[in-house]
Amino acid sequence: MRIVVKLGTKLLTGKSGLLDFISIERITDDLGALIDEGHEIIVVSSGAVGAGCGVLEISPARLDIRRKQAVASIGQTELMNVFKRYFKKQKRLVGQILITSADLSSRKSYLNIRNTIFTLLDMGAVPVINENDTVAVEELKLGDNDKIAGIVTAKVDADKLVILTDVEGLYDDKGKLIKEVRKVNRKIYDYASGKGTELSVGGMRTKLNTANKLIKLCGANMYIADGTKSGVLKNIAAGGNPGTVFIADDKVISQKKRWIAYGSEPRGKVFLDEGAVSALIEKNRSLLPVGVRKAEGCFSRGDLISCVDQAGAEIARGLTNYSSREVTEIAGVRSSEIKEKLGYMDYQEIIHRDNLVVI
Repeated sequence: MRIVVKLGTKLLTGKSGLLDFISIERITDDLGALIDEGHEIIVVSSGAVGAGCGVLEISPARLDIRRKQAVASIGQTELMNVFKRYFKKQKRLVGQILITSADLSSRKSYLNIRNTIFTLLDMGAVPVINENDTVAVEELKLGDNDKIAGIVTAKVDADKLVILTDVEGLYDDKGKLIKEVRKVNRKIYDYASGKGTELSVGGMRTKLNTANKLIKLCGANMYIADGTKSGVLKNIAAGGNPGTVFIADDKVISQKKRWIAYGSEPRGKVFLDEGAVSALIEKNRSLLPVGVRKAEGCFSRGDLISCVDQAGAEIARGLTNYSSREVTEIAGVRSSEIKEKLGYMDYQEIIHRDNLVVI
């Protein structure tokens, strides 16, 4: 199988912020054992800021963005040296890939990252992917390596995503472990009250956001498990479930549509009436101007935009055929009236169904 393993900050660093070398060596041994069994392993790692704080012997509390970026730069070097050291004992190479949302916003860059991962696997190297905290200001605020792990899982057609952290999985409001989730609904989100720590600015909700897209769109099961316990990865690879598993739908979408769903943040949004929402969700139709109430934001032709209902809830994403100015002018009119409004009609639809993904 092809398995993406995301290593959380709290798994890699101790309470003091220093890297936990014993934990990292055990994890790399477990990853190596899976590779020996014939599995392809891709690692998404957090911990750069925490590692940097450990090296500098400073607290992560109250670090401003400028200092946090510098600390991440120091910590990233330390983190990769540790991975290199332990994988070298197994006679394996490590390839580092640093990405930001800007790298994913371009379809070409998105495909280049995918090709690099596959090439590293062909060379027998272990790809270690991390968010480029040194330059990714917005991502640094969000701490969304869970999201990156989901993007990587989608782009490489992985069979499983395993998120290793220091908890066993998702618990309900009574403290009972939820073993299996088939739909990430409001009730499931209500269980996710954790907000992370000073070193790990993500939390359970970011994991649920990742699971929600994966199980809907990509056909890969996602696991949350306690990485402090031995044998967890081997258990999951063998079909077990030591934590919480999010079961994927049978539906699998194309790589192009995965990029639309995952690869970038929308440049703007269009508000739809009830008829358009129904046409997109239930009938797999294109988005026509007659169903649009208004546009928000500044976007150009070809940009990724979000389709929301009247309450502002996102229901789809797609590549627009018209700019925000043009959408504003043709909102609510029939396709046959586009030329009358704009003086031209290059497309009958604002978003063609081939360039649209229901979220």
